[in-house]
Amino acid sequence: MADEPNPPFYLLLAHASLSNAPAGALSNTLGHPVIQYHYADDSPLSLLPSQPDEHVLVLNYDPKTAQPTVQSISESLVVTGLKAEEAPGAAADDTGATRNNSMFIIETTGNDQ
Repeated sequence: MADEPNPPFYLLLAHASLSNAPAGALSNTLGHPVIQYHYADDSPLSLLPSQPDEHVLVLNYDPKTAQPTVQSISESLVVTGLKAEEAPGAAADDTGATRNNSMFIIETTGNDQ
């Protein structure tokens, strides 16, 4: 999807727990993250979790590079993958807005105990 002028409009999380999942098994449940935009001139301290059970993932998207990157800055959550896919039903949203109707899926794992 590198030929798209805009990043995918949708962002979802797929989480697999290390405590009870077979090796390599991903969740078939997708979740919606809370999104906060952070710019290069913003303080890096604003990325730190504000609560003990909060996880922070950083998705870097630069339209000049081929691949976006994502990383976790939380101790108990690891990013295992990032993929871009078509968003089912997104084309039905006929608001007239010009956007990339695909989605990023961030795959994560961690010990949920």
